Amino acid sequence: MRLLHLSDLHLGKRVHGFSIEEEQADMLGQIVRFVQEQAIDAVLIAGDVYDRAVPSEAAMVLLDRFLNTLASRSVPVYMISGNHDSAIRLQYGAALFAHAGIQIASTLQETVQTTRLGDVELVMIPFLKPAMVRPLFPDRTIETYADAMDAVLSTFKLEPGCKHIALVHQFIAGSKTCDSEQKSIGGLDEIPAETFKDFDYVALGHLHSFQKPAANMAYCGTLLKYSADEIRQRKRFVVLDVGETIQMETHDFHPLRDLVEIKGTYMELTDRSFYETLDLSNYYSIVLLDDHDIVNAHAKLQTIYPKILKLTYANRPAPTGDCAPAAVEKLDPLTVIDAFYQSQNGRPVSEAQKRWIVGHWEESVCD
Repeated sequence: MRLLHLSDLHLGKRVHGFSIEEEQADMLGQIVRFVQEQAIDAVLIAGDVYDRAVPSEAAMVLLDRFLNTLASRSVPVYMISGNHDSAIRLQYGAALFAHAGIQIASTLQETVQTTRLGDVELVMIPFLKPAMVRPLFPDRTIETYADAMDAVLSTFKLEPGCKHIALVHQFIAGSKTCDSEQKSIGGLDEIPAETFKDFDYVALGHLHSFQKPAANMAYCGTLLKYSADEIRQRKRFVVLDVGETIQMETHDFHPLRDLVEIKGTYMELTDRSFYETLDLSNYYSIVLLDDHDIVNAHAKLQTIYPKILKLTYANRPAPTGDCAPAAVEKLDPLTVIDAFYQSQNGRPVSEAQKRWIVGHWEESVCD
């Protein structure tokens, strides 16, 4: 059996203000062609199908066409919700979709949704946070995402005599993040890889780069680059060959338009000999090597490179210290809140206050 592991389609997303509807439509078309060429038996989508809880009409049309195309080719789809999805909206019509081979798990129930794919038991766990899980387990103390996942996994036993694959959209401890992903607070959302030790494979979604937090799990990452710091990432399809063991292979994905970084002085970048061999329909992150600012550089360069995502100067002294923007962006939000509180009140945030902040952050983020 051959399974395609996808996640984080983020349909409807805008990248640095640019609509990428055309690129996303091409991405979905490439997925369909890949499924046919590689004789894929089923498609697993590990959350963040949409970029927003209230998706645009265009995003909904893209998903509708994609699922209909796969259903018309008798390719089943198994999909969970991510933190960007509205669980209720994504679940709408799920019972009807199931008749077409499209199974959706986006809301937590008293029992986890499982299904059989030949010799595989597929466990579908939609994105969860403690506030969602507490009402289902009033007798358990659930403060962290790890507590919540432990509680959910305690509700069922893995079926013996078959392979076990989990479809999960969470942050696994030790994984690497990038700018296009949402920040957490106090490490609250981390779940140890050991939590899933009994699974043969965990098809992860949530992070945008391909990575393996543990031997039995992988983030497939996005197929499109969704921020300038993803420029150097290698985007790829992840295929699982399920036999006596589960073997993973990857295939490079080639986008309709790429995100590219170019460097040079203003004069170099505007010289025809430099840009005449470039694909100017791509999206560009431009690094200027001039020692001085170029007046209206962005607008001038945009006459040659219409889709500029980011423009920076390599030789401009960057702000340093704890208050530098780059330094602040890397800090845990709770650290930033604590520093601000101290500057205003002359004392650090108390442990009780920290618990209140973390609790309210967890209740509200991504709602």
